[in-house]
Amino acid sequence: MKQLISLLPLLAAVCIARSEAPPRQQAHVLDATISHPVHLSYLLFLPATYAAKPDTHWPLILYLHGGSLRGGDVEQLRTLGLPHKLESEPDFPFVVVSPQCPAGEIWTDTEAIDALLDHVIRDYRIDQQRIYVTGHSMGGRGALYFAYRLPSRFAAVLALSPYSPVTAWGSKLAQIPLWLFQGTADNVRADHRDEGASWRHPIGGRPPSVQ
Repeated sequence: MKQLISLLPLLAAVCIARSEAPPRQQAHVLDATISHPVHLSYLLFLPATYAAKPDTHWPLILYLHGGSLRGGDVEQLRTLGLPHKLESEPDFPFVVVSPQCPAGEIWTDTEAIDALLDHVIRDYRIDQQRIYVTGHSMGGRGALYFAYRLPSRFAAVLALSPYSPVTAWGSKLAQIPLWLFQGTADNVRADHRDEGASWRHPIGGRPPSVQ
């Protein structure tokens, strides 16, 4: 009985430690000076088996949120899109970096994103041949823009309902495997959908039929 009583504090400590285990997706801030000061909040997800596989270099997804999540509270990113999915899928087999766009801005700061990727690659085991970029709405446009500006950085780009892509990006995007989704019920003007089609076709892109 005395042995059982002596074990109770230890068992309680173990249970508390488990209940307070840090989430797989943690908040970080990148403070850096490149051609301008950068202060970029982001969520970083590591697969559940990351620590158990020290010889593995993991593929990385850069996820860009839509316009409604801009601001100064990075925890908002957990409520939508890929970061939301990751809250319940600890075995997702990618490292995922989800930065937050500052209020009043859109995804155009290529130097900041490049610095963020360099930072994560330096600190974690990343397969640099398998870095992907994706996003939806404003983030879909940002995914296309960063792939246009950094075509050698990304292995592929997936843009979901991208807001107002630019025809002039087509020549560089032709160098990268690209999948673009645009639903008929997406709240994007028809001319924006047509503009995306105008650069897909010359580079060999054909809108698939997805049921």
